[in-house]
Amino acid sequence: MNQNSFLNLIDQSIRTHWELPAMTDFQGKTYKYKDFAREIDRLHDFFKEAGVERGDKISLCGKNSANWAIAFFATLSYGAVAVSILHEFDKDSVQFIVDHSDSKIFFSDESIWKELEHKKLPKVETVFSLD
Repeated sequence: MNQNSFLNLIDQSIRTHWELPAMTDFQGKTYKYKDFAREIDRLHDFFKEAGVERGDKISLCGKNSANWAIAFFATLSYGAVAVSILHEFDKDSVQFIVDHSDSKIFFSDESIWKELEHKKLPKVETVFSLD
């Protein structure tokens, strides 16, 4: 399945199941498909305002969560490249991947962000908490 087919499938699911639950976070918060779509649109607005262009890199490092999924799908559907990093990686590996990917935006759990040396991520313009 190519990227367009995948995004079309997500779009069709959102339209078909607008009022139904899409996902529940580990903390118990349930997102309906319409909530999922609105959060993605909100991030698209931010990406545009931040000057993110098609093909720009956006890193994500955090535990599985609804916020992670929203950030991931917003990145893909905007046309940016998602750089997905396992939250189990040590801080040096995370910093290396984020820096060498040329990511402009970094979505991270706060527990991960507080361990990193921010000055070693000079290309990152904006950080979002996934918590």
